[in-house]
Amino acid sequence: MDGTTPSRVQIRAIVGVLTSREALERAMAEHAGLIDEHDRGMSHEPVWTAFVRGFVGMLPLWVGAIPTGIAYAVAARSIGLAPGETQLMSLLVFSAAAQVSAVSLLDAGTPILVLASTAIAFNAQLPLLGLAITSQIRMGWLSRLVTAWFLTDGAFGVAAGQGRLRLPILLGAGVSMYVAWNTGTALGILAGQAVPDPRRAGLDLLVPLAFLAVLVPLLRRRAALLAALVAAAAMLLLSSLVPNGVAVLGAGGLGSAAGAWWSRRTGGRP
Repeated sequence: MDGTTPSRVQIRAIVGVLTSREALERAMAEHAGLIDEHDRGMSHEPVWTAFVRGFVGMLPLWVGAIPTGIAYAVAARSIGLAPGETQLMSLLVFSAAAQVSAVSLLDAGTPILVLASTAIAFNAQLPLLGLAITSQIRMGWLSRLVTAWFLTDGAFGVAAGQGRLRLPILLGAGVSMYVAWNTGTALGILAGQAVPDPRRAGLDLLVPLAFLAVLVPLLRRRAALLAALVAAAAMLLLSSLVPNGVAVLGAGGLGSAAGAWWSRRTGGRP
Protein backbone atom coordinates (compact mmCIF):
# COMPACT_ATOMS: atom_id res chain seq x y z
CA MET A 1 0.00 0.00 0.00
CA ASP A 2 1.53 3.33 -1.06
CA GLY A 3 1.45 6.58 0.94
CA THR A 4 -1.47 8.03 -1.05
CA THR A 5 -3.84 5.17 -0.30
CA PRO A 6 -5.80 5.59 2.97
CA SER A 7 -5.43 2.78 5.46
CA ARG A 8 -8.35 0.71 6.74
CA VAL A 9 -8.18 2.51 10.08
CA GLN A 10 -8.35 5.90 8.35
CA ILE A 11 -11.33 4.81 6.27
CA ARG A 12 -13.18 3.63 9.36
CA ALA A 13 -12.45 6.91 11.13
CA ILE A 14 -13.74 8.96 8.18
CA VAL A 15 -16.91 6.87 7.85
CA GLY A 16 -17.49 7.08 11.60
CA VAL A 17 -17.30 10.87 11.58
CA LEU A 18 -19.56 11.20 8.56
CA THR A 19 -22.21 8.79 9.80
CA SER A 20 -22.28 9.67 13.49
CA ARG A 21 -25.00 12.31 13.50
CA GLU A 22 -25.22 12.26 17.27
CA ALA A 23 -21.51 12.92 17.71
CA LEU A 24 -21.63 15.75 15.19
CA GLU A 25 -24.62 17.38 16.91
CA ARG A 26 -22.91 17.09 20.26
CA ALA A 27 -19.66 18.61 18.99
CA MET A 28 -21.55 21.55 17.51
CA ALA A 29 -23.50 22.04 20.73
CA GLU A 30 -20.32 22.04 22.81
CA HIS A 31 -18.74 24.57 20.46
CA ALA A 32 -21.82 26.83 20.79
CA GLY A 33 -21.81 26.51 24.57
CA LEU A 34 -25.01 24.46 24.76
CA ILE A 35 -23.26 21.68 26.68
CA ASP A 36 -20.73 22.38 29.37
CA GLU A 37 -17.66 20.38 30.23
CA HIS A 38 -19.35 18.63 33.18
CA ASP A 39 -22.13 17.40 30.92
CA ARG A 40 -19.76 15.57 28.58
CA GLY A 41 -19.92 11.87 29.15
CA MET A 42 -22.92 12.18 31.49
CA SER A 43 -25.61 12.19 28.82
CA HIS A 44 -25.60 10.97 25.23
CA GLU A 45 -28.99 12.50 24.49
CA PRO A 46 -28.88 14.57 21.28
CA VAL A 47 -29.36 18.30 21.69
CA TRP A 48 -32.52 18.35 19.56
CA THR A 49 -34.08 15.54 21.60
CA ALA A 50 -33.34 17.40 24.84
CA PHE A 51 -34.85 20.59 23.37
CA VAL A 52 -38.04 18.75 22.42
CA ARG A 53 -38.19 17.19 25.88
CA GLY A 54 -38.10 20.64 27.43
CA PHE A 55 -40.72 21.92 24.98
CA VAL A 56 -43.09 19.04 25.74
CA GLY A 57 -42.46 19.28 29.47
CA MET A 58 -43.89 22.80 29.39
CA LEU A 59 -47.16 21.80 27.69
CA PRO A 60 -49.14 21.36 30.95
CA LEU A 61 -48.47 25.02 31.75
CA TRP A 62 -50.11 26.05 28.47
CA VAL A 63 -53.45 25.49 30.21
CA GLY A 64 -52.79 28.59 32.30
CA ALA A 65 -50.65 30.60 29.87
CA ILE A 66 -53.02 30.68 26.91
CA PRO A 67 -56.15 31.84 28.83
CA THR A 68 -54.07 34.48 30.62
CA GLY A 69 -52.70 35.64 27.27
CA ILE A 70 -56.25 35.87 25.93
CA ALA A 71 -57.36 37.90 28.94
CA TYR A 72 -54.35 40.22 28.60
CA ALA A 73 -55.02 40.85 24.91
CA VAL A 74 -58.74 41.51 25.38
CA ALA A 75 -57.94 43.85 28.28
CA ALA A 76 -55.29 45.65 26.21
CA ARG A 77 -57.72 46.12 23.33
CA SER A 78 -60.38 47.39 25.74
CA ILE A 79 -58.17 50.32 26.82
CA GLY A 80 -57.39 51.27 23.23
CA LEU A 81 -54.15 49.47 22.35
CA ALA A 82 -53.99 48.53 18.67
CA PRO A 83 -53.77 44.83 17.68
CA GLY A 84 -50.18 45.29 16.52
CA GLU A 85 -49.18 47.03 19.75
CA THR A 86 -50.83 44.32 21.83
CA GLN A 87 -49.03 41.49 20.01
CA LEU A 88 -45.72 43.36 19.86
CA MET A 89 -45.73 43.73 23.63
CA SER A 90 -46.03 39.95 24.00
CA LEU A 91 -43.26 39.38 21.46
CA LEU A 92 -40.84 41.82 23.07
CA VAL A 93 -41.75 41.91 26.77
CA PHE A 94 -42.82 38.27 27.22
CA SER A 95 -43.95 38.67 30.84
CA ALA A 96 -47.51 38.05 31.93
CA ALA A 97 -47.13 39.97 35.18
CA ALA A 98 -45.40 42.96 33.58
CA GLN A 99 -47.80 43.18 30.64
CA VAL A 100 -51.00 42.81 32.62
CA SER A 101 -49.81 45.34 35.20
CA ALA A 102 -48.81 47.70 32.38
CA VAL A 103 -52.31 47.50 30.90
CA SER A 104 -53.84 48.18 34.31
CA LEU A 105 -51.53 51.13 34.96
CA LEU A 106 -51.97 52.56 31.46
CA ASP A 107 -55.71 52.50 31.98
CA ALA A 108 -55.18 54.57 35.13
CA GLY A 109 -52.96 57.08 33.31
CA THR A 110 -49.82 56.11 35.23
CA PRO A 111 -46.51 57.80 34.21
CA ILE A 112 -44.07 55.76 32.13
CA LEU A 113 -41.45 55.76 34.92
CA VAL A 114 -43.87 53.96 37.21
CA LEU A 115 -44.71 51.50 34.44
CA ALA A 116 -41.05 50.66 33.94
CA SER A 117 -40.40 50.34 37.68
CA THR A 118 -43.36 48.01 38.09
CA ALA A 119 -42.24 45.80 35.20
CA ILE A 120 -38.75 45.52 36.71
CA ALA A 121 -40.17 44.71 40.13
CA PHE A 122 -42.36 41.92 38.76
CA ASN A 123 -39.30 40.31 37.13
CA ALA A 124 -36.81 40.87 39.94
CA GLN A 125 -36.36 37.11 40.38
CA LEU A 126 -34.94 36.58 36.88
CA PRO A 127 -31.39 37.78 37.69
CA LEU A 128 -31.30 35.27 40.55
CA LEU A 129 -32.37 32.49 38.18
CA GLY A 130 -29.70 33.63 35.74
CA LEU A 131 -27.03 33.35 38.42
CA ALA A 132 -28.24 29.84 39.26
CA ILE A 133 -28.05 28.85 35.59
CA THR A 134 -24.60 30.27 34.90
CA SER A 135 -23.25 28.59 38.02
CA GLN A 136 -24.17 25.20 36.49
CA ILE A 137 -23.78 25.76 32.75
CA ARG A 138 -20.86 27.30 30.91
CA MET A 139 -22.20 29.54 28.14
CA GLY A 140 -20.92 31.95 25.54
CA TRP A 141 -22.36 35.42 25.15
CA LEU A 142 -24.81 34.37 22.42
CA SER A 143 -26.16 31.52 24.53
CA ARG A 144 -26.53 33.91 27.46
CA LEU A 145 -28.57 36.37 25.38
CA VAL A 146 -30.87 33.67 23.99
CA THR A 147 -31.35 32.12 27.42
CA ALA A 148 -32.15 35.49 29.01
CA TRP A 149 -34.73 36.21 26.30
CA PHE A 150 -36.69 32.99 26.86
CA LEU A 151 -36.12 32.57 30.61
CA THR A 152 -39.20 32.26 32.81
CA ASP A 153 -39.89 30.81 36.24
CA GLY A 154 -41.79 27.93 34.67
CA ALA A 155 -39.06 27.12 32.16
CA PHE A 156 -36.45 27.02 34.92
CA GLY A 157 -38.69 24.79 37.03
CA VAL A 158 -39.31 22.35 34.18
CA ALA A 159 -35.61 22.17 33.28
CA ALA A 160 -34.49 21.77 36.89
CA GLY A 161 -37.14 19.12 37.49
CA GLN A 162 -35.74 16.84 34.77
CA GLY A 163 -32.46 16.11 36.48
CA ARG A 164 -29.24 18.02 36.04
CA LEU A 165 -29.85 21.44 34.51
CA ARG A 166 -29.15 21.34 30.75
CA LEU A 167 -29.37 24.29 28.41
CA PRO A 168 -31.24 22.55 25.53
CA ILE A 169 -34.03 21.51 27.94
CA LEU A 170 -34.17 25.01 29.43
CA LEU A 171 -34.39 26.62 25.99
CA GLY A 172 -37.01 24.12 24.84
CA ALA A 173 -39.18 24.95 27.85
CA GLY A 174 -38.70 28.69 27.34
CA VAL A 175 -39.58 28.57 23.64
CA SER A 176 -42.64 26.46 24.50
CA MET A 177 -43.94 29.12 26.90
CA TYR A 178 -43.12 31.86 24.36
CA VAL A 179 -45.28 30.08 21.77
CA ALA A 180 -48.12 29.58 24.26
CA TRP A 181 -48.10 33.19 25.48
CA ASN A 182 -48.09 34.68 22.00
CA THR A 183 -50.73 32.21 20.82
CA GLY A 184 -52.98 33.29 23.68
CA THR A 185 -52.32 36.94 22.82
CA ALA A 186 -53.26 36.37 19.16
CA LEU A 187 -56.47 34.57 20.16
CA GLY A 188 -57.33 37.42 22.54
CA ILE A 189 -56.80 39.98 19.77
CA LEU A 190 -59.16 38.06 17.51
CA ALA A 191 -61.71 37.87 20.31
CA GLY A 192 -61.36 41.59 20.99
CA GLN A 193 -61.84 42.46 17.32
CA ALA A 194 -65.13 40.57 17.33
CA VAL A 195 -66.51 43.13 19.82
CA PRO A 196 -66.90 46.63 18.29
CA ASP A 197 -66.90 48.49 21.62
CA PRO A 198 -65.09 46.51 24.34
CA ARG A 199 -65.90 48.98 27.12
CA ARG A 200 -69.61 49.01 26.33
CA ALA A 201 -69.56 45.22 26.36
CA GLY A 202 -67.97 45.31 29.81
CA LEU A 203 -64.68 43.78 28.68
CA ASP A 204 -62.73 46.50 30.48
CA LEU A 205 -63.50 44.51 33.64
CA LEU A 206 -60.92 42.03 32.37
CA VAL A 207 -58.14 44.50 33.21
CA PRO A 208 -58.34 44.06 37.01
CA LEU A 209 -59.38 40.42 36.65
CA ALA A 210 -56.36 39.61 34.49
CA PHE A 211 -54.15 41.43 36.96
CA LEU A 212 -55.55 39.34 39.83
CA ALA A 213 -55.09 36.15 37.80
CA VAL A 214 -51.39 36.91 37.52
CA LEU A 215 -50.97 38.28 41.05
CA VAL A 216 -52.68 35.58 43.13
CA PRO A 217 -50.30 32.71 42.18
CA LEU A 218 -47.39 34.92 43.23
CA LEU A 219 -48.75 35.17 46.77
CA ARG A 220 -48.02 31.57 47.72
CA ARG A 221 -44.81 32.66 49.43
CA ARG A 222 -45.08 34.56 52.70
CA ALA A 223 -42.59 37.19 51.54
CA ALA A 224 -44.71 37.96 48.48
CA LEU A 225 -47.89 38.04 50.55
CA LEU A 226 -46.32 40.44 53.04
CA ALA A 227 -45.07 42.64 50.20
CA ALA A 228 -48.57 42.76 48.68
CA LEU A 229 -50.23 43.62 51.99
CA VAL A 230 -47.72 46.37 52.80
CA ALA A 231 -47.99 47.80 49.29
CA ALA A 232 -51.81 47.78 49.46
CA ALA A 233 -51.84 49.51 52.85
CA ALA A 234 -49.28 52.07 51.69
CA MET A 235 -51.29 52.75 48.54
CA LEU A 236 -54.44 53.43 50.57
CA LEU A 237 -52.52 55.88 52.73
CA LEU A 238 -50.45 57.61 50.04
CA SER A 239 -53.22 57.96 47.43
CA SER A 240 -54.89 60.67 49.52
CA LEU A 241 -51.64 62.55 50.08
CA VAL A 242 -49.69 62.49 46.81
CA PRO A 243 -50.42 62.02 43.05
CA ASN A 244 -51.31 58.48 41.97
CA GLY A 245 -48.04 57.90 40.12
CA VAL A 246 -45.96 58.80 43.17
CA ALA A 247 -48.26 56.74 45.38
CA VAL A 248 -47.83 53.65 43.21
CA LEU A 249 -44.05 54.04 43.13
CA GLY A 250 -43.83 54.60 46.88
CA ALA A 251 -46.18 51.74 47.73
CA GLY A 252 -44.27 49.40 45.45
CA GLY A 253 -40.98 50.36 47.06
CA LEU A 254 -42.30 49.82 50.57
CA GLY A 255 -43.83 46.48 49.60
CA SER A 256 -40.60 45.30 47.97
CA ALA A 257 -38.59 46.35 51.04
CA ALA A 258 -40.96 44.43 53.31
CA GLY A 259 -40.72 41.31 51.16
CA ALA A 260 -36.93 41.52 51.02
CA TRP A 261 -36.75 41.95 54.81
CA TRP A 262 -38.87 38.86 55.37
CA SER A 263 -36.80 36.81 52.92
CA ARG A 264 -33.58 37.74 54.73
CA ARG A 265 -35.19 37.03 58.10
CA THR A 266 -36.36 33.56 57.08
CA GLY A 267 -33.40 32.67 54.89
CA GLY A 268 -35.55 32.56 51.74
CA ARG A 269 -37.89 29.85 53.05
CA PRO A 270 -41.54 29.95 51.79
